[in-house]
Amino acid sequence: MNNRGVGLSDPTFRGYTSGQATQYAENRLSYPAELYDLIIRYHAESNGRFITLLDVGCGPGNATRDLAPHFERAVGIDPGLEMIHAAQRLGGVTRSNSPIEFQVATAEDCSQLENVENGVDLLVSAMAAHWFSMEKFWVSAAKIVNPGGTVALWTCASLYCHPSTPHAAEVQKALFHLEEDILKPYELPSNQLSRDLYDNLVLPWHLDPFVTAFPMSECRRLEWDRNGILSDGKDFLVRSKETSLQGLWNSLGTASMVTRWRAAHPEKAGTEMDCVSITLAEIEKALGNTWCGELKLGHSTVILLFKRR
Repeated sequence: MNNRGVGLSDPTFRGYTSGQATQYAENRLSYPAELYDLIIRYHAESNGRFITLLDVGCGPGNATRDLAPHFERAVGIDPGLEMIHAAQRLGGVTRSNSPIEFQVATAEDCSQLENVENGVDLLVSAMAAHWFSMEKFWVSAAKIVNPGGTVALWTCASLYCHPSTPHAAEVQKALFHLEEDILKPYELPSNQLSRDLYDNLVLPWHLDPFVTAFPMSECRRLEWDRNGILSDGKDFLVRSKETSLQGLWNSLGTASMVTRWRAAHPEKAGTEMDCVSITLAEIEKALGNTWCGELKLGHSTVILLFKRR
C-alpha cells in the first residue's frame, strides 16, 4: 500500500480557544465563485443530485455557507469544538431556507453521522483533507456518499505576491523566508502535503484493498498557479482582496505553523520579534518608505474531483 501522504490528526485547529476560532473566522477569506462553479458544474453534468451537502473539516463554515444555497440540506462537521461554535454563530441557510447543521465530528467517522441516514450527494473538504487519515476517510466516504454523488477536495498552498507588485522579487523573498526558513521547524507532514498541491495525497486506488466506489477513471485533477506562476497570466484563481500590512498580519496569524511557532515562543508572540512582525518589516523595507498602497496576494490551488460509482 502507498503510505505517502497519510494525514495527521490536526494538532492545532481542533485545540483552538473561542478567541482563536473567532479570529480564524474573521480573517480566513472564502473561496472565489469560479472555484465553486467548477465543482457544481462537474456535479450537475455527472447527474449528481442536490439534496444533501456535507462539508468535512468545515472550520467556521465558509465553504458550507457558500455551497448551501445549492442544496436542500447542508451539514458541516469539524473535530474542533470552538470551530463548530464559530460556525454556529455565523449560521447560514440552504436552498430550502433550512439552517445549516454544524456538528463536532471527524472526517474518518463521517459515515456515522446521526440524521444523515439517506446519505449525501456532494461531500467537500476545503483545505482540510491533508489532516485526515485518508485510508479511514475513503472507507467512510464510500458509505455516506450516494451513488452518482461527488467528492471534491481542494487546497491552496503558499502565499505569493502578484507580479505587478512593486519590487515583487524582494517581497516574495520575505514571504518565502517566513515559510521556508522561520516556520520550517513547525511544518508537519500534512502541511507539506498541502504545499505540494496533494501530489502525494492517498487516493482510493492507493489502498489495499482499493476503495472501488471512487474509480480512478472518473477522477479529475484541476490545478492553477503552481509555484506562483499565473495560469492565465492575469491573476490567481484563489486570491485575497488587496490588503494592508495589518490585514496580512491578521491573515498570516491563522496559519497552523504560525500558531505553533507562537505557542513555542510566547514571549515573542505579538511583539516586534513575532515571526509575522519580522516578515512584515522585511516586506515594508522591500516596498520602500514611499509605498502606501495595498498588497495583491494569491495562492496556488488544486481541486480533486471524484465520482461515486
